[in-house]
Amino acid sequence: MLHSLDHHAYGISEVDETVLLRLLSMLKKQAGFAQKGNPDFRLEQYETMGVHEARSIKESAERKAVSGKRKVFVISARGMTREAQNALLKIFEEPPVDTHFFLLVPSLELLLPTLRSRLQTLEVASDAEEADREAVVKFISDSVPARLRAVQKMLKGLEQEKKTKEDSSELLLEKGHIMTFLTTLERTLADKDRARSVPALQEMLLVKKYSRDRAPSLKLLLEHLALVLPREM
Repeated sequence: MLHSLDHHAYGISEVDETVLLRLLSMLKKQAGFAQKGNPDFRLEQYETMGVHEARSIKESAERKAVSGKRKVFVISARGMTREAQNALLKIFEEPPVDTHFFLLVPSLELLLPTLRSRLQTLEVASDAEEADREAVVKFISDSVPARLRAVQKMLKGLEQEKKTKEDSSELLLEKGHIMTFLTTLERTLADKDRARSVPALQEMLLVKKYSRDRAPSLKLLLEHLALVLPREM
């Protein structure tokens, strides 16, 4: 949980978009830090973060806050070069006043020990996943037509949000909800009889893999699950 920004650097062992959305929500609701239209907020997402990107963040962090208050940097990276980590280490060792960093990586164990030691581990709340569990259980037990209707409802919400944020760089909350749904579905299947749920879990593995593509077709992925998942395993 994040009730205040009392540390300069936080580490989160996850790069899933749903976790990123929860973090941004926590920053706003729990720490009182708004992102929209805030020149002192920077969100960066990388497949692999290199030294040039790290140096750019360092230069930006060293500038004074436009608002005269605190600055927040959220960095999500699936990979990070050793040079990039050393560049970030220099910032984290002597952080600018009222500047806070959130580093999301697949696992904190992948970081250099010196960099990892500067981070305070942050567990991002998963209330959204628990809220989706009832919908997931219903999805598993429903008929194929009922599942397809549920998929259509999710996609309709996503399309409506896309229209309202057509020229915006904001993350799509409905897409985050769909990704949370998939994560909760995977965990729910894993909790069932393993021998009977292996085929379903294999399908989930493929769907989660393709959902991480640059421009995944959530419609095809969700409809595929609606058709192939067995009922009440």
